[in-house]
Amino acid sequence: MKNTTVRIILLSAFLTFPFASSAAEDSQSKTYFSVGMVNMTDKWLDPLKGTGVTIKDSSALGSLTVGYKVSPNLALEAGIITGGETSANLAGGESGTLYGKSYSISGALKLAAKSEASYLFGLKYYAESEPFSIHATGGMLFWDIDYIVSASGTLTYDGTTYSESGSSTFLSVDGSDPYIGIGVSYLLKNNSSINLNFIATEMNNSDNTGVSVFWTNNF
Repeated sequence: MKNTTVRIILLSAFLTFPFASSAAEDSQSKTYFSVGMVNMTDKWLDPLKGTGVTIKDSSALGSLTVGYKVSPNLALEAGIITGGETSANLAGGESGTLYGKSYSISGALKLAAKSEASYLFGLKYYAESEPFSIHATGGMLFWDIDYIVSASGTLTYDGTTYSESGSSTFLSVDGSDPYIGIGVSYLLKNNSSINLNFIATEMNNSDNTGVSVFWTNNF
C-alpha cells in the first residue's frame, strides 16, 4: 500500500484532536465513535460477466468511525473499513478486456479482487428529531485492490501469462474516490444510538454500494 503511512498519520491526527479539545470543555463531549458491519457489493470483476462465468460480488466487512461535532448539525468523521473480496469462477476459453488491457483464459480459473483496509475522511450532516433522526455523509475514500489468479488454468493478461498451480497477483491498484451516504438513527439510552446507513462510492472505476448497521456512542 503506497500511501498507508500518510493515511495512518492523518487518521491519528484526526482522532487525537477531538479528545484533546473535548478534555478542555465543561460541556458534553462532542466526540463519538461508531462500530458496525457493512454488507458491501463491489463491481470490480463485472467486466468478466458472460457465459460460464460465476461472480460473487458481495462481502461482509467491519467498520470503525470516529467523529467530532463542529456544530449541532455537522460533524467531521474519519474511519476504517476492513478489506473485502469478490471472486469470479471461469470455465475457460474466455477473452476480452479488463481495465483497458486484453486477457484470455485457458482452463478453469478463479480470479479474485481483494481490497486492503480502506480509509475515509468526510462530513456528516444531521437533521435531528428524537428519537429518530436522518443524516447524510460525504467525503473521500482511500482504497487499495489486488487482483489475483488461482486454480489449474492459465491467464494471459496484457501479454504476460500466469499459470502457477498456486496463486499470483496480476494487477495492483490504489487510489481515492468520493463517497456519499444517507441513513437513519434511533436514539437509545446512555447517549448511544442504532444507525442504518447506505453508502455509494467508486473503486477503480467500478460502482460500489453498501448497507450497514452501526452502534454509535457519544463520549
